[in-house]
Amino acid sequence: MVRKKYGIWLGMLMMLLLAVCLTIKVISLPYMAIELKVESDKWIVSQIYDDSWAASEGVKVGDILVAVDHRPPDIERLSRERDIDSIKSMDVNRNGTLLQFNFSNPYTQPISMNQLVIPLSLFIVLFSFSSFILYKKPDDRAAILLTLFLMFVAIGYLATGGASRGDRVAQTIEELTITLASAVFIHFLHNYFSRAGIYVVNCKAVYIWYFITTALSVVFLVDDLNLVLIFEKPGSTTIPLFSMFCSGMIFASIIQVRMYIRYRNTPHHALLKYMMIGNIGAFMPLISLIIIPALIFRRLIINPGVAGAFLSFLPLTYSYLVASNQLLDIDFIMSRLRYFYIIALLPTLAIVVGIGLMFYDREIQAVQWVQTFLVAYVAIVLFLYAKEMLDRNLRNKVVKGLHEFEQSIESFPRRVTNVMKVSELEQCLANELLGLLPIHSIGFIERQIEGNIVTLKSRKGVESLESLLPEIHDSLPVRLSVGDAIKLSRGYCYMIGLGRGMQQFVWIDDKANHMEYNHDERVWLRTVITHVGFVYQNLQLIEGLVHDLDTKQGEEPPPWVLRLLFQLSEKERRKLASDLHDSALQDQLLWYRKLEAISHDDKQLPTAIRTELEGISEGLLDVVHQIRETCNELRPPFLKEMGVIEAIENLCSHAQLNANYTISFNHQAFRVEMGDEHVLALYRITQELLRNGMKHSKATRVELMLHYHKRQIYYRYKDNGVGMEMERLQTSFEHMGLSGIRERVSGLEGETYFRTALGQGLEIEIIIPLGDAEGAEFRGSGEESA
Repeated sequence: MVRKKYGIWLGMLMMLLLAVCLTIKVISLPYMAIELKVESDKWIVSQIYDDSWAASEGVKVGDILVAVDHRPPDIERLSRERDIDSIKSMDVNRNGTLLQFNFSNPYTQPISMNQLVIPLSLFIVLFSFSSFILYKKPDDRAAILLTLFLMFVAIGYLATGGASRGDRVAQTIEELTITLASAVFIHFLHNYFSRAGIYVVNCKAVYIWYFITTALSVVFLVDDLNLVLIFEKPGSTTIPLFSMFCSGMIFASIIQVRMYIRYRNTPHHALLKYMMIGNIGAFMPLISLIIIPALIFRRLIINPGVAGAFLSFLPLTYSYLVASNQLLDIDFIMSRLRYFYIIALLPTLAIVVGIGLMFYDREIQAVQWVQTFLVAYVAIVLFLYAKEMLDRNLRNKVVKGLHEFEQSIESFPRRVTNVMKVSELEQCLANELLGLLPIHSIGFIERQIEGNIVTLKSRKGVESLESLLPEIHDSLPVRLSVGDAIKLSRGYCYMIGLGRGMQQFVWIDDKANHMEYNHDERVWLRTVITHVGFVYQNLQLIEGLVHDLDTKQGEEPPPWVLRLLFQLSEKERRKLASDLHDSALQDQLLWYRKLEAISHDDKQLPTAIRTELEGISEGLLDVVHQIRETCNELRPPFLKEMGVIEAIENLCSHAQLNANYTISFNHQAFRVEMGDEHVLALYRITQELLRNGMKHSKATRVELMLHYHKRQIYYRYKDNGVGMEMERLQTSFEHMGLSGIRERVSGLEGETYFRTALGQGLEIEIIIPLGDAEGAEFRGSGEESA
C-alpha cells in the first residue's frame, strides 16, 4: 500500500517535470505560424496568426519569401509542409523592398496567451486539484482515474504550444495524452458510478475504447520515431488526433446523458446532472467552436484561449463534489440560466441586425456573424446573471422600504402564531398594514353569502366606510378565493376568510400620497393576506368546534371525543403501572429482602421479635402481590399476543379465585382478528362487569357470551344477582361503573342494551361494528349464534 502511494506521487512529480520541460520549449522556440502558397514559383505568405512572433514583428500576408535562416528556402520541405513553424530569421520581398526579420533572441518573443499563459494556468489549477484529490483519497481507484484524466488534459493542452512550433517531442506528448484522455474518462465514469449501483456502460466497451486509443497512440508514436512513414506531412496527424478526441468526449457525453435520463427519478439525479453539465460545459466550446470548425472549414469560431478557459469547469465541478457533502441546487441554477438564455435571444438578434445595418456596405463573412452573435449572446446572459446577483445583494439597501417588507414576511407569521381569536388576528393585521403602508384607514367587512348582506365589523383610522358599503355590496362577486382583491373607487377590498356561510374582507385605503401601490407592495400584501387567510380558517374551525361543543352540552359526546378520552386514559394507566412497577414495587421488594435477611441471619433475636418480623414480612409480601395485581389491571400483560379470547378466559379464572360466583364463557369458536383498540375495550368491559358482579349483584352464576355476525361483534353479560328496577338503573350508572361501559362502547360507535328487574339479575347486550379492514380479517366460522 505504501509503495503504491509513493508510486502515485512519483507519477505526479513526473507530470510536473514534464510540464516544466514543455513550458521551457514554448518560451525558447519561436512561434511563426506562417502558412504559404506557391504562385509563379514564388512562395507567398497566405495566412499568419495574430498571436505569432512573425505577426508582431510585421510580417504580412502577401510577402514573398526570399530566404530562411540566411539560406534560400528549402523547396522540398515547403512543398511538403507549406508552412513555417520555427525559424531564427527570414527575408521577404514586399512590393520590391527586401525586408529582414530576426527571431534569434527568444527573450524578445511576445508572451502568447493562447499557448503559454492559459495552458500553464490551467495546468497549475488541475495539478493542484489533482494533488488535493490524491491527498484526500489516496486509495480510491476512481480518484486516481480522475487525476490521470485531468493530467492528460492539462499536459496535452500545454504540449500544443510546443507542437505548433514544430517540436517532435511535444507533438508526441500531445498525441499520446489527448488520444488516451477520453478512454481514461470513460473508465472513470464506469468505476465511479458502478460503486453506487448505477449502470454506465458495459466493461467490454471500456476495454474496446482503450484498445482503439492505444492502437492509435502506437501509430502516432511509430510515425514520430520515423520507424514507418505513415503520415507524409508533419502535422497531418491533427485530423485523426482531434477526431478521436472529439469522438471519445462525445461518446462520454452520450453516456452521461443516458445515465441522467435513466436515473432522473432517483436520488442520484442531482449528482448526474451536476457532472453532466460540468463536463459538457468544459469540452463543448472546445469541440464545437474550435476543433470541428478547424477540421471542416479550417476556421476558428472563437479564440482558442477562450475555449481553453472553459476547461476550468473541470476543477470547479469535481472540487465541489470532493470537498462538500452537499450539491449545489443545480435544478435552480439551470432554471435561471434557461430563463436567461431565452430572454437574451431577442436583444442579441436586435444587436446583430443593428450591426448588420451599420455595416451593410461591407462584406461580412459567416464566421464573423457567428462570432458577433456569440459575443453578444454570452455578454447579455452574463449581464442578466450579474444583475440578479446585484439585485439580491443591493436591492434592499438601495430601494427604500423593501427590507421592511422582507422582515415583515419573516416576523408576521411568528406573531400570529400566538393569536387565539379572530378578533386578535384582525387587530394584528390592522397594526401590520398601518405600520408599513402609507395609509390612514382600514376596515373589516363581513358578507353573508345567503342574501348578500354586507356589514361593517370594525374599522381603524380616520376614514368612514359607511358610504362604501353599497359599492362593496354591488362590486363583490359571489365566487372569490382567499387573497383576491377588488378595486373600489377608494381603496381595495381583499378577501381574508371564508366559513359558515360568511365571507370576511379587509378594506385597505388608498395611499396617502395618492400614488398606486407598486409591485413590491402588492406582492407583500398578497403574501401577508394569504397567510392570514390560512390562520383565519384555522381559527374559525377552532371557534366552530368550541361553539358546537358548547351547544351540545348535556348531549352524548361524539364517538371520536370518547375514543380520544379513553386513549388518553389508557395512556395514563400504562404510565401509572410503569411508575408503580419501577418505583414502589422495587422499593417494597428491597425492604422485604432486607427484613428477611435480618429475621433469618440474626440467630440472637428473641423468638417473639422473630415471629413479629416474620408477620411483617408476610404483610410486605402481600403488599408486593397487591401492587403486582394492580399493575396487571392497569396494564394487562401480553394482551396483544394472547388475543381477546385468551385474555378474557384468564380474567375469568382470576376473578373466580376471589369471587363467590361461577363464570361460564361461551365464545363459539370466535376467530375474528380485531384491532388492539377493540381487544382492549372488550377486556376493560369484562373487567368492569366482573368487578360489578362481585360488589353489587350478589350473583352466584355469571354467563359471558361472545360471537361475530355480519361484521358486528355481539357481547352479552348475564348474572342471577339481585337485579334492580329499570327506573333506578340510570341513577346507579355512576357508582356501578355502567356509564363507563356505555361510553366505551359508544366510542367504538357501538350500542349498549340493559335489561334488569328486581330479583331477576342483570343482562347487558353490547353490539360493536367492525370496520372494513378488520372485517376483512375474519378467518373462521364464528357466525354461530349463542
